[in-house]
Amino acid sequence: MLPFLEHDLKNNILDEDQAFELLEEFFLTFNRDSDLYVGVQQGDNGQSLVLGGVDRDGKPAVNKLTRMCLKASCELKLIDPKINLRISPETPNELLECATELTREGLGFPQYSNDDVVIPGLVELGYELEDARDYAVAACWEFIIPGVGMDLANIGAVSLPAVIDKVIRKSNAKTFEELQDQVADQLKAEADLLIANWQRVEILPGPFVSTLCKGRIEQARDVCHGNKYNNFGIHGTGLATAVDSLAAIQKLVYQDKDLALQQLVSLLDDDFNSNPKILAKARFQCPKMGNDDDAADAIAVRLLDDYANAWKGRKNSRGGIYRPGTGSAMYYLWHADEIPASADGRLKRQPFPANYAPSLNVKVNSPVSVVKSFTKPNLKRVINGGPLTLELHDSTFREEDGIEKVAALVKYFVQRGGHQLQLNAVNRDTLMDAQKHPEDHKNLIVRVWGWSGYFIELDKPYQDHVIKRVEMTL
Repeated sequence: MLPFLEHDLKNNILDEDQAFELLEEFFLTFNRDSDLYVGVQQGDNGQSLVLGGVDRDGKPAVNKLTRMCLKASCELKLIDPKINLRISPETPNELLECATELTREGLGFPQYSNDDVVIPGLVELGYELEDARDYAVAACWEFIIPGVGMDLANIGAVSLPAVIDKVIRKSNAKTFEELQDQVADQLKAEADLLIANWQRVEILPGPFVSTLCKGRIEQARDVCHGNKYNNFGIHGTGLATAVDSLAAIQKLVYQDKDLALQQLVSLLDDDFNSNPKILAKARFQCPKMGNDDDAADAIAVRLLDDYANAWKGRKNSRGGIYRPGTGSAMYYLWHADEIPASADGRLKRQPFPANYAPSLNVKVNSPVSVVKSFTKPNLKRVINGGPLTLELHDSTFREEDGIEKVAALVKYFVQRGGHQLQLNAVNRDTLMDAQKHPEDHKNLIVRVWGWSGYFIELDKPYQDHVIKRVEMTL
């Protein structure tokens, strides 16, 4: 819309106030109904807007309209359009502070994407540089290239904790390193199983979408038959649960020798009922991802590399490749229901963390320690998307310098090589009251997994998950 804005301002057709009013009216049209899809949570409607970053020539794309969109979203305080802001270590603090105002309002966005990680990561996967610079998000976080992409960015998911569970049930590994090798082999086996289900993937014709894609009209070829990029995206759920479980196995079985591996398996099937001391040790005395603990984080680095290796070099049925990522979508509940307790102290049916985040039952030192832990892996290799998801207690913004601190945290994240980040300003007491008295909290917004919605419209399991996430302060 920028050329139209510049034209109208230059020719005195509109002044800035009139243009801003039109922009807000445009945003309002996205909020006629938050229940657009059948069978999903209300608010999960894919109405995303990508701002900032660079253009196809690598020149900065932040402009007057970028700031107008941020201001309009902050004033309206509505769930749509969901703002995604492309940034880099060079992004000025002024823009980050402007974006943080939306977080303070409790909108759960903007979601941040780091151009310095995303663009090179896409190039390494075979995207041309100019196309990679033009990336947007499909709906939640999955990267797509408008006009030239027909990527199916969320075709399936791998449950990383389930992989660990399968391995330990049949393992006689004598060392922890041998166990890790077996996990790597099982990740490849999981990829084999999933790929077998996607030997034939058909997409319904989309004539209107085809008119928006380059070359489709000239070639008289509907986009359903493919485009320049035809890659499949794979979610990776429960990373922190898997890492913490491996760290607990390393300590309980191989270092302290509290019990043998198969004894641990029996204990998991028993939901730890027969040995509460081991449960306590697993929860409180073993390394956890999110505390800048090198023991846990080294496991995370290897696990994500093994996960990426499991998909490397494979071709899909539409001639594209597979892109592993760190997002979870709703699988953080679904996959958690499919396995028993896990070695980290998670009990049966307790959910995994949303996306790329610390486990629910972990006490973390601070948001800074979380950022340190979650930026140690090479995130260019898992570039299907999947944001580090942090909950900040709303008291963070009551401090005079709250905005500056949160903006500095965002900057620190990108400086350390993070790929995506989303922040939620929450108050557990308010959320619990909203469950009891929904009529008093109709406008309460939360970030769910890759989108924001009205808390009272969510199914209770999703409400409960947001309540259980770790509240942090700066």
